[in-house]
Amino acid sequence: MLEAARAQVAAIVGTDPRRIVFTSGGTESNNLAIFGAITVSRRRKIISSEIEHSSILAPLAELERRGFEVVRIAPDSDGRVDPARVLDVLDSETALVTLGLANSEVGTIQDLAPLAARCTRIGALLHIDAAQAVGRIPVDVASLNCDLMTLSGHKLGAPAGIGALFVRDSARIAPTVFGGPHESGVRAGTPNLLGAVAFGAAAEAALNAMGTESERIASLAASLLMRLRDAIPGLRWNGPPVGRLPNTINLTFPGVLGESMLIALDLEGVEVSMGSACAAGAVEPSHVLRAMGRSVAEARSSLRISLGWSNMAEEIDAAASIIPAVWRRVADAEPQSEVSAR
Repeated sequence: MLEAARAQVAAIVGTDPRRIVFTSGGTESNNLAIFGAITVSRRRKIISSEIEHSSILAPLAELERRGFEVVRIAPDSDGRVDPARVLDVLDSETALVTLGLANSEVGTIQDLAPLAARCTRIGALLHIDAAQAVGRIPVDVASLNCDLMTLSGHKLGAPAGIGALFVRDSARIAPTVFGGPHESGVRAGTPNLLGAVAFGAAAEAALNAMGTESERIASLAASLLMRLRDAIPGLRWNGPPVGRLPNTINLTFPGVLGESMLIALDLEGVEVSMGSACAAGAVEPSHVLRAMGRSVAEARSSLRISLGWSNMAEEIDAAASIIPAVWRRVADAEPQSEVSAR
């Protein structure tokens, strides 16, 4: 059952099942990729961006505290990281390039394929965090030619607590969890069989339905966005009009604080966030929006609305009605001096 699940997960990114290492989730996969790559290298330089998920930002901050050089590339106003800027700082001292394929907050899809050839030539590993992208857009490790790739089960409909790391056969990484020869010696510990089986089933379902499901989700998201724009004057969309995930909408609501909107919407049964899902409970302004050039006030007034396989048209109709009503109520009650000050 474990090996059948491994084959199902491998298929969604077009690789050999032997290259899939099961982990406890995307966070562990990112940590294993980063610390595992650095441990076996004598080089001290890592390249990333300013808009990565916290499970990349935090390991890099820890390595920086240990004396490693971390270069963080700034995005443009749509959240795109220019591959040419990465190539400009990529040199023989670089051990690892670690970047997300699709941003978790605004949905921008990055052009990472141009990086592989140079990384290979100079001996740096290329790690791609594809947790947000896999199952929503076609992802193929051969096309991207990456050495390491992070996958997350619950993004596809599996339970939380299961993930995977693709490890190219030529890539050397050290384990970060010790205690046994599990997962080809890369990750010790008794495998989460139920999680892996669920991950495999979700991956197979997502792969089989990807074409139609992406179109369905994109249609629902477009309908919601159009109706919210019509109902809320001054609403701002954060992210590119094209080249983004179909399910992710990030909006700046005028005249309100995002946390006030979040709480009020939660009481009405509408689930949104102020950043990635892993930022639940956080009220700090989004580091992604700040890196994209938004002001603190704009970032504090923004929310991410993320659609998934379980969402139906009826829910979009309800959200399109509830969100403007909640915005008007919060805007009327929100002290404008407090909104401006933040």
